[in-house]
Amino acid sequence: MKVLFAFPALFLAILFILGTGCSTTVPARTDIPTTGTTVTVSIQPDIARYTVLMSSTVGIGLTSQINGTLPPDYLMYVWKTDYGHFVGWSAPDYTVRELGNTVGSVNGTKVYWTYIGENESGGRPPVHITLDIIDRATGATLGRAEQVIGWDTKNDTAVIG
Repeated sequence: MKVLFAFPALFLAILFILGTGCSTTVPARTDIPTTGTTVTVSIQPDIARYTVLMSSTVGIGLTSQINGTLPPDYLMYVWKTDYGHFVGWSAPDYTVRELGNTVGSVNGTKVYWTYIGENESGGRPPVHITLDIIDRATGATLGRAEQVIGWDTKNDTAVIG
């Protein structure tokens, strides 16, 4: 007889616990970006001239400069280049990491652009590097910047500007 009363009591206790958990609320975030929000984006290079023979750096360091009202945790940074590739190089070990010609990150980490050091007899093309700032929630592009890199007369040194 006691067993018959235990099952309904256990069942009601479980329903009460589940009901209590389902009725709690979490405060809504107030920093959610609104539709159509844009940001001003620019690319800040560390140096204006670079050759793969330089021992002081692994490439041209590129940092994003963003002006806008979006919280950083809503942003995706997408770097692209049509010539060469990106590498990562940072503390604590300063190990060079190959990143490819398209890189996405959520923290705006500096990337380095470099190229293969073989001499090209026909000349190297102008390099177009773009940075798109993407709203992670919607996938919308909020801002875009481009940096063009040319070459010196010997075709072996990348030149910005």
